[in-house]
Amino acid sequence: MSGISNAINTALSGLQLFEAGISTVSNNLANATTSGYAAESVDALTAVGAASQPGDGVQSATITRAASGFAAAQLRNANTANAAATAQSTSLTTISNALTNNGDIQTSINQFFQDISTLAANPTSAAQRQTVLADAQTVTSSFQSATSVINNTIAGATTTVTQSVTAANNVLTQLGVINKSLVGAPNQPGLLDQQQAALNTLSQLLPVSVLPQPNGSVIIASGGTVLLDQSGAQALAADTTTTPPTVTAGTNATPVTLTNADGTLGGAIGTIQTGQAALQSLGSIAAVFATQVNTAQAEGLTPTGASGQALFSVPAPIVAPAASNTGSATITAQIANAAALPVDGGPFTLSYDGTNWSAKDQASGTSYAVSGTPPTFAGIAFAVTGTAAAGDSFTVNPAPNASTGIAVVAVNTNDIAAADPYVGTAGTLQSDGSISDTNAGSITTGTDSVTSTPATGAAVIPASYYGQDLQVNFTSATAYTVSTTAAPGTAIASGTLSGNGGNLAVAYPSGAASGQYWQLPISGTPVAGDVLTLTPGGPSSGSNAQRLATLWTTPGTTTSDTLEQAVIGLSTGLGANAQAAQQLATATTGQVTTTTANLQTVAGVDTDQQAVILTQYSQAYQAAAQAISAAHTMFESLLTSV
Repeated sequence: MSGISNAINTALSGLQLFEAGISTVSNNLANATTSGYAAESVDALTAVGAASQPGDGVQSATITRAASGFAAAQLRNANTANAAATAQSTSLTTISNALTNNGDIQTSINQFFQDISTLAANPTSAAQRQTVLADAQTVTSSFQSATSVINNTIAGATTTVTQSVTAANNVLTQLGVINKSLVGAPNQPGLLDQQQAALNTLSQLLPVSVLPQPNGSVIIASGGTVLLDQSGAQALAADTTTTPPTVTAGTNATPVTLTNADGTLGGAIGTIQTGQAALQSLGSIAAVFATQVNTAQAEGLTPTGASGQALFSVPAPIVAPAASNTGSATITAQIANAAALPVDGGPFTLSYDGTNWSAKDQASGTSYAVSGTPPTFAGIAFAVTGTAAAGDSFTVNPAPNASTGIAVVAVNTNDIAAADPYVGTAGTLQSDGSISDTNAGSITTGTDSVTSTPATGAAVIPASYYGQDLQVNFTSATAYTVSTTAAPGTAIASGTLSGNGGNLAVAYPSGAASGQYWQLPISGTPVAGDVLTLTPGGPSSGSNAQRLATLWTTPGTTTSDTLEQAVIGLSTGLGANAQAAQQLATATTGQVTTTTANLQTVAGVDTDQQAVILTQYSQAYQAAAQAISAAHTMFESLLTSV
């Protein structure tokens, strides 16, 4: 009887094993597409009989979860890189397009200068002047439109930082709960599946390093900062008021170091950095453009004979003291030389060591010597009141929100200063305003220009005489003096003609053109007593407009050489960033596909394989059932015979 009983027990243990196997296969097939799920299998120990021989069936059966820590870690790393690249591919493309779509700054500025050139050829045209004013409005709208797009992108990335931190905290809390559950149920497959899915989700938000524990729980770190241990999760926090935003962990606010490639969080922070840098450059270009145009305006005259006034306005530079300053110094700033202002726009850190000032561009890292009275660097002049202490520092933003704040301040078509400050005409000014040419020799004027350094040997007329009618009196074929027509006998400057001719240089008064000189070349074969008269340019003069029109392509207008090159350089740089992000997104998507396949090879559910295993278990189950049935028949026969 005992033999039949043993046979039934042995077959029954097999039946239970194969039933567990069938259930496991069913579970595998049902969760084949479940995130984090790893294929399970049934492992059994053979029972050993009294004689230490196998044959007593199955002693125990356990569910084993297929897993590869290495393959899982590779997938998490790929998730991190791909999430960052995908986010930046979208946002950096949006930032790049900001300068080429509605905010097509290059086209609008180019059109502005083209229409000024047209005005120079026909300075009396009121319609053309109106066109130039309309172009000016289009330029400001282009700057503002591009800025709005970039600001919206930055705002979206800032929201993403906040949302990603919240999502990461939720996942860390979930992982903490799983850790505690694994203490009571070590290496329980279902818990490990949940853990794997949570880790994959977390890896898309920020990089994670996972240290498995014997019971299946994990310790998680990111950038060297522990986020989860056996005591629980360290809550993340984001400070979006800083530039760029910072992320910390735990009550001690331990910094979590993130790069642009570190998940959705890192990608969002990288987008904010790129966007802020683009705004700084855009603001700098707006300030340089407006300042250069305003300076050119100040170098000419309006149709009414008035000195040209500003065509554009932009916000003034801001100088903010560091909170740690101990001195009483207050600093204000203005752009003194737009051509020397870096097109990256800074901002700059201005520092005082107790004796000297120094400055550093926060964007490029370039250091500048600060010299002069008032102190200047990078085209920015400062006025210091109070006393700075050693170690004091200030943040200098040369063009704060200039791309948003740029505006057209000219309200009348006659505000455009197309005329030169002077027109040179051979002869003497008459009381009725006409010029009578009774010269015995010949005097020829060349193409005028504006310069900061008059030509060698030029007759330099002081700024105090600017705007007055001037008279050039030749005392010989090679020498001349300059006077006002009101006092022709009083010389205010003198010069000589050489084989290359001579030059007259009139200094501009204080204002936007201060420090510049209007210069007119003169040549010819004059004789003693000949006169050249300089009178303010009239409505038909367009020389200053022509000079203004060349600002777009004049070398040395910006630190990138021409103003056009500065705009194209910014647009090209942003476009290159966007293209690189797009290529990286494509590459990292491929990495995710590859690492997912690698993990699936080890831990994934192969439906074909499971079908084979299911068939084997079904057949084995039927065989065990047949064994029980046979033993039962034998038992019944035995009872009947007895």
